[in-house]
Amino acid sequence: MAFLSSFSFLFPWVLTALLALPVIWWLLRLVPPKPKTITFPAIQFLYQLKKEEQSSATTPWWLLLLRLLITALIIFALAGPFINLPEHHDRNGPAVFIIDDGWSAANNWTEIKATFGALITDITREQRQIYVVTTAQSVKGVKPTLRPLSEKEALGVSFSILPKSWPSNRSQLLSLIPHLNSLEDPEFIWLSSGVMQDKDEAGLVEFFTALTEIGPLTIFQHDAIQRPPLIGTPKISGETMEIPLYTTNGTQLFSGTLSAQTLDGKILASETIATDFSTGSTFVTLNIPNDIRNDISRIEIKDAENAGSVFLLDHRWHRRQIGLVSATLTSVDQPLLTENHYLTQALIPYFDIDKMPLEELIAKDVSMIALGDTGNLSENIEGSLESWIDNGGVLIRFAGPKLANADTALVPVELRSGNRNLEGAMSWAKPAELGKIPDHSPFKVLEIPDDIKVMKQVLANPSPDLLDRTWAQLEDGTPLVTAQKRGMGWLVLFHITATPDWSDLAISGLFVEMLREIGNLGQFTTENTGQNKSLPPYQILNGFGDLSLDVGAAEPLDTGSLKEMSLNAEHPPGFYGNEDYKIAVNVGQENTNYKVIDPTTFDAEVKPFDSKEVVDLSTPILLLAIFLVLVDQIISLYLQGKLPGRRPVTTSALILLAVSAGYFGYLPNSTAQEANMTAEEKVLAATLDTRLGYILTNNDRIDAMSRAGLTGLAAELRRRTSVEAKSPLPLDIEQDDLVFYPVIYWPVTSDFPLLSSSALSKLNNYIKGGGTVLFDTRNQNSVGGFGADLFNSPENIRLRQLLSKLDIPRLQPVPIDHVLTRSFYLMQNFPGRYPNGELWVEDTAEKQGNDGVASVLIGSNDWAAAWAVGENGKPLAAIASGDERQREMAFRFGINLVMYTLTGNYKADQVHVPAILERLGQ
Repeated sequence: MAFLSSFSFLFPWVLTALLALPVIWWLLRLVPPKPKTITFPAIQFLYQLKKEEQSSATTPWWLLLLRLLITALIIFALAGPFINLPEHHDRNGPAVFIIDDGWSAANNWTEIKATFGALITDITREQRQIYVVTTAQSVKGVKPTLRPLSEKEALGVSFSILPKSWPSNRSQLLSLIPHLNSLEDPEFIWLSSGVMQDKDEAGLVEFFTALTEIGPLTIFQHDAIQRPPLIGTPKISGETMEIPLYTTNGTQLFSGTLSAQTLDGKILASETIATDFSTGSTFVTLNIPNDIRNDISRIEIKDAENAGSVFLLDHRWHRRQIGLVSATLTSVDQPLLTENHYLTQALIPYFDIDKMPLEELIAKDVSMIALGDTGNLSENIEGSLESWIDNGGVLIRFAGPKLANADTALVPVELRSGNRNLEGAMSWAKPAELGKIPDHSPFKVLEIPDDIKVMKQVLANPSPDLLDRTWAQLEDGTPLVTAQKRGMGWLVLFHITATPDWSDLAISGLFVEMLREIGNLGQFTTENTGQNKSLPPYQILNGFGDLSLDVGAAEPLDTGSLKEMSLNAEHPPGFYGNEDYKIAVNVGQENTNYKVIDPTTFDAEVKPFDSKEVVDLSTPILLLAIFLVLVDQIISLYLQGKLPGRRPVTTSALILLAVSAGYFGYLPNSTAQEANMTAEEKVLAATLDTRLGYILTNNDRIDAMSRAGLTGLAAELRRRTSVEAKSPLPLDIEQDDLVFYPVIYWPVTSDFPLLSSSALSKLNNYIKGGGTVLFDTRNQNSVGGFGADLFNSPENIRLRQLLSKLDIPRLQPVPIDHVLTRSFYLMQNFPGRYPNGELWVEDTAEKQGNDGVASVLIGSNDWAAAWAVGENGKPLAAIASGDERQREMAFRFGINLVMYTLTGNYKADQVHVPAILERLGQ
């Protein structure tokens, strides 16, 4: 009964044709089967005569039933049968979809995508115009656009759209109101995640209220929203990690397991999450032994499947190794009087401490050293310390009576002799409080308590650079902490002792936090990391909380603007940097509150999501009818005596089964076979058919994308042109012959091995013989990370090394009148997955032979990803801009390139100019 309730027809009136089945039955019964043909002599015919009287033969009843079934199946298929077809009001105007695709939609994504696909199928069959607007901000400062989609583009979006790992920003949609007002009789459909940010509420209400004044609004949203809590920034104290969890007001209670994991998924600690979120937040404490803390790379909620329920940890949460040196001997009887005691207590929450002589610490090459009050160091030790700092070490010194009277250059600022006493019977001054922290100081993020007093300090001589080197100061402006960048390392000086003798700082929590911030300047190696850097995207979180090497449109991260950075397509959550040094960006690091959206606020129809998949039964019913027609034909041939023997029937049955298997998709996958061809088989295949080739990089992900990309391009060539391109072939540049391929796609990687002399000779011969190579560095999204262009990017450096020994002429950007711009389509831009990269082409002005066709093209737009299709013919990779029109332009470039290489320079002839000018005028 449930199946029947979900069964419907697009054209139910076609079913009235079923009333004609009795008439068809009657007509078929009147038509006898064709008489058998008997071979003479006549005497043989007389032997087979029967004595009893016979009536005229009719078609067997079971054959009548088969033919009536075929007729009924055709009628059912024409009526447009569907399962789970959504109910939708008949309208003629355009449909505008507003889809929440931020990270908070990931938990309901199955329902959102199923509902979206069902509605798209319904509306495209009504031949209505479709617009799709997503709410996750793509690029900061870029306003969303409204563009009509073709039926193919709309269906492609319904298959390929995925949730983003950054929040939705519906306020940005307000700029679309004038465009939406210009639509005639529009209908608006909002597929809502049910959750919004507090700061987004005003813009959301304003936008959707304006929509209800333009046209009817339908909101799809769950009645009861259950979203896993958002993981905030952890706090670490000793061997405990306190993790804040924030829930959305109005959501259902949630229970699950919170775990700390390594990068490869190994669980190091876990805790059950309490379901009491009445206050909107709770804290979960994990016990993390210090010896495994550095192995933790992510904290996540099991089975949450969204980017907000994952928190990535980088080197800032690691325990660092620090060497501790003190000039005073440790006293067992009076440990509270030693610097070692207070430094140990302040360092142990965040550092692993090595206590040993200074010479041994330098030789061990630790990244940080804390040095208590010392006087003059020996010349050898001071020289070793200076070299160690220049190589990236961080030295923390503390002043005291000895340093106040020493003559040393190993301080960040020049010191006065003696110390300043701010208390006592002979002093007019009073103990001083801490003053404002300078803006350039790493302590700027810390809260400064009012109860810290400084009784003594070592003063610095005034100098022009004293303010720039001051990280903390007293209320009278005298420095408390100074620092100097030396080489790749840092020299930091506290102008007080590490004991309470001179200040309360040593027994305060601020002292611990100061040392932790200084610790962020050091690494596990002696490479300095304290300065602001531009870190390229390394691994990016997708909307479901999984790390991926596909960085999409992510831009390099400026570590100096971490606190002001907003999450979007340019800076999604994930790791930035490289395997040795990386910074983590997380959804939970933003102090943003979320709440449930009340759809009753708007004058709209509210519906629940439909998670059932819409199934079109027309195609399988027609295939079944075709199969039964073939069966009917074989039976008819047999009854007519044309298949008298058993063997022909068996042969025909095998043919029938083969055809049926082809119809129902059981034939072997030729693409997989071609990927495993030998070199000789590739030569034969490329000789018999037109084949595109791609260079293997030994990176499985890139090679798979290249194969899928050229497969998609070959399919479009067959569909749009007379070029019958077969499946592409993978090419090993060292082993395979190249001369049989008109175009070779070469994805350049930073670790591609340098070519041998035989490979260089083979490539030179291919280029001189008329072949064309498209070099694609695929790194246009990295512009900004390597200066003003990609000249110094790893891929471009490797490309220059590969091409340095090739005999190729000068390259130039594609001229506006180049044949490549009009070989099949008229176009001036050549986008791929990324739109803005420049395409460079060989200058053929003085080229002799090959009809002036360029042999080398170089770009960075990742064309294979834009062309790539799966086995179902759907796109595999998202377009960086989110505009599916860009994918169409990428296919047009690919077709132009192939037609250019196959047909030569004939479109440069003057005979084509009038037609081209007329086309441009349109």
